[in-house]
Amino acid sequence: MRNFFSVVGLPGFILLMRSLIMALISRQRSFSEATAVDASASIQILLAVLAFGAGVYYVFRNPRLRVLLFDSPLKWFIVYTLWCAATALWSVNGTLSLYRAFEVLAWTLLLSALLTHLIERLSVYQVITWILYYAVFDILTNIFISSLRYGIPLFSIATLVNEQFRSTTYFFLALLIPVGWLIKIIILPISIFSLSNTAYAGIAGGLVPLVFEKGRWRRIFIMTGIIVLIAISAVGVEKVLLQTIFYGHTGIGAEYTTGRDKIFDAAMQNAIENPWLGKGFVAGEMGVIKLRSTLMSVHNGFLSALVGTGLIGLFFLIFFFVRLFFSARSKYLPPELKVTFFSSVILITVHTLGNPGIGARVYGTWLPAMLVATLICVVQQYYKQEAYNTQTFQEDMGKLRSTLDLQ
Repeated sequence: MRNFFSVVGLPGFILLMRSLIMALISRQRSFSEATAVDASASIQILLAVLAFGAGVYYVFRNPRLRVLLFDSPLKWFIVYTLWCAATALWSVNGTLSLYRAFEVLAWTLLLSALLTHLIERLSVYQVITWILYYAVFDILTNIFISSLRYGIPLFSIATLVNEQFRSTTYFFLALLIPVGWLIKIIILPISIFSLSNTAYAGIAGGLVPLVFEKGRWRRIFIMTGIIVLIAISAVGVEKVLLQTIFYGHTGIGAEYTTGRDKIFDAAMQNAIENPWLGKGFVAGEMGVIKLRSTLMSVHNGFLSALVGTGLIGLFFLIFFFVRLFFSARSKYLPPELKVTFFSSVILITVHTLGNPGIGARVYGTWLPAMLVATLICVVQQYYKQEAYNTQTFQEDMGKLRSTLDLQ
């Protein structure tokens, strides 16, 4: 906590300022207001401009950041973002597509600049701890402001549901990394009791790698599995599902969910109309969700990419995720970080499949997911460079010994 504000630099202050400002200006908007440039939108535009300016400044100033952007999975996300901007040429709303692509690029550059800045001043585990403290800061800021504005109790189901995007993405970092109690008692309970089917699926998928790891986490995974099987055997599958995944619904099945199946079908039908190029980043997605005025996204980042940027854009996005999976299992990473990062990538991928986030505009799980993805890229690059420096040092020492022996 002592280093939380003192080491972040300009990128960190902009990110912290965004959390506070977004909590103050956030509100429920109808579909008809989605493209309106009101005071709230103007503030978000200003924040994106500040993020872009700071990101570009650090790109020119920091060689490590340039390596990160052009020699890591982030390279493919940058390519995807540039393609998103290109879709403005044929978009149904070129201005909207261009701005949303600029916004994505701006925050990608800022997060990359922030983590590069931090890794040069802190250890890897201190950087991870800083990110988790940021998550806590983001969660608590939004909880207190929402409580004051809407009268939502600080400790309630409404709070848990509202903060699911800000907490569940960090679940495995908070669970597996040795961090303070404050982080764990805020992030883990909100994630577990968020009533988010997508989050539960992501957490379940992220737990699978633990079974292949030796030590206590394999034992915990096996014991948890045994308890779940006993509960299912004693109570019955239907009752367990109704009290967990389908909590609050009248039945079990796709027709009893929040309607994602219907919006997914509409998105696929829309994508078929222009499969290769799409209908414009974000703007094409607006054409799908206008049928459901309560939605601001198709709740699937890959579908958002397909509708807005076509198969070409979808390829770049998928390749980014593929490269991210390989980075999370890099030979340069310590074993404990491999399992943590791999589980986190699985969780991020499931979030992308069921929530607004990566692949769409900066909304929902986008920022937490990109923050964790960028962390993985930065840490993998750090250990790779350390391995290279060690190898180079050993080779230089070997050459020196050979020279001395000859003399």
